[in-house]
Amino acid sequence: MIFSDFVEVEKIEKVIMSNNSGEFILSTEQLTKFKRQISSLIYEPDITVKLGAIHMTLIIDNKKYDIATATHGDFVEIDYDLVTKNKSEFSNVFFKTNGINFDNYKKTE
Repeated sequence: MIFSDFVEVEKIEKVIMSNNSGEFILSTEQLTKFKRQISSLIYEPDITVKLGAIHMTLIIDNKKYDIATATHGDFVEIDYDLVTKNKSEFSNVFFKTNGINFDNYKKTE
């Protein structure tokens, strides 16, 4: 299963990114790319990983949900409350990044 099987990605209104470039809100173009990328993250039900350096706050219906990963990390950890679909299938908060480097997002002018 993938991220979009659990989370209503299309409802993400805004993303606050905190990475090696600082803290900033994704532009409209970046948000579109971000939604496309995270939609296909692969669910990993049987792992535990320590994460940290990169934090993202997703805004959906004026509520904040946190995601964390590491620079060049293989996994992301999500806020359990993000899951609104297939909850019976969901037992862990980790997804494989499929090589996405969230540190590549930079503040736009």
